[in-house]
Amino acid sequence: MKSRHLVMLLLCSVYSSLANAVQMPWQPLQGKVWFKQVKNLQGLPVPLRSSGYLDIAPHQMLWHTTTPVESKLLIKATGISQWQQQEYIAVAGSEFVGQLMLAVLQQDSDFIQQQFQLQIIAGNCMQLQPKQAPLEQLFSQIVLCGKTELNSLTLQEVNGNSTMISLQTEDLL
Repeated sequence: MKSRHLVMLLLCSVYSSLANAVQMPWQPLQGKVWFKQVKNLQGLPVPLRSSGYLDIAPHQMLWHTTTPVESKLLIKATGISQWQQQEYIAVAGSEFVGQLMLAVLQQDSDFIQQQFQLQIIAGNCMQLQPKQAPLEQLFSQIVLCGKTELNSLTLQEVNGNSTMISLQTEDLL
């Protein structure tokens, strides 16, 4: 009986170690990062394209779209604020989205593993599948790719829409 308990404890320990073995393989992004975004929406024959830069600091990020229309979002764990009429206005109900965006770009393994099942897939990519609401109601999966730095994110929404974001730490886009 004692040996059975010991075996169970060892198995739990091994499974726990394996679950924690899938770590985010990229360095956290910091400073200015250029992006190109392609959004495919159901019913639209042509994808929506935008580009700009992210200015990433330890606890916040500025998402500055420069084309086709200039806009600024200030993203913090407490939520997202949009630049309007010379000030940032909080977007109601955006707290979780703010946490998610910062966690992905800054490689917050604890938050990501709490919210997603992680699986390493082809090449240098990791697939994130939501474990629970509200994420599982929005996304079927998120795929992150890169070698030493995260350089692309693909968001597959439950409704069939998808967004591909390419990231570059230098102004080469």
